[in-house]
Amino acid sequence: MKKILKEPLAHFLLFGLALFALYGLVNKEDDSADTIVIDDFDMNNIIASWEMQWKRLPSDEELKSLIQQNIKQEIFYQEALKMNLDHNDEIIKRRLAQKMQFLSNDLATISEPSEEELMNFYNENVNNYLSPYSYSFYQIIFSPDHRSDPKKDAQKLMGAIHNTDPTAISNEGDSMPFPYFFKETDAIEVQRRLGNEFSEELEELPVEQWLGPIKSGFGYHLVYILERTDPQKPEFESIRNELVRDLEYRNQQKLDQLIFEELKKKYNIEYELDPEKFDESFVEYLKE
Repeated sequence: MKKILKEPLAHFLLFGLALFALYGLVNKEDDSADTIVIDDFDMNNIIASWEMQWKRLPSDEELKSLIQQNIKQEIFYQEALKMNLDHNDEIIKRRLAQKMQFLSNDLATISEPSEEELMNFYNENVNNYLSPYSYSFYQIIFSPDHRSDPKKDAQKLMGAIHNTDPTAISNEGDSMPFPYFFKETDAIEVQRRLGNEFSEELEELPVEQWLGPIKSGFGYHLVYILERTDPQKPEFESIRNELVRDLEYRNQQKLDQLIFEELKKKYNIEYELDPEKFDESFVEYLKE
């Protein structure tokens, strides 16, 4: 029996049976709707929630108070449903829709991806996990905060330095809150400090020569790339946890859409729109 319960298919079946049982309970046309039952599941949840917050078990008096709060909430909830207070309430609609999506997510994560599935996912998507470019480079900046025409000044110096040793001209340009030399700095850090556009420029520039000016949010830079390391393909084992996370997320999205498409077949969706604002062709577009 234990072996059977470990099988993913058995989990799916048990979960499905639980859903059907729950559906049957909440849809009975008798007095059971007016009965509130506090069972072991409820008690465990109440105690666990308290323990998570207060890092200790509740006293008898505290537990009694928590149960009374739970009963009060359930009574108000049931009466609100009878009064149709949930009707056209956007917050309640959104929350219940989220809970339906959580159910599909739970189904998708019941069984972990197999090794073959994970390897196939890795091979299909490895480019999404490449390490970023890495650079060692010098830069001289000309800032509009200190100059009337920083681009012209940068161009003038560019015409004079050619292949000058970058260590010999560290005093050129303007002083800014970042270094003259960036050593083994990855593209993410370059983007953070000098902007995405500047970082992208570095990807195509030749190394070991002065180039520019290159614009950033700080002004105009002359750049000497000493060394550039291209993105590297990671080993499968080094990103296993990320692969499992991303594959499970993709499976959740697929299952969520599949469930939605199947449930949608049960509904007849009609559009009653003002024809002066939305013509027939737009309505047909919505139906596609």
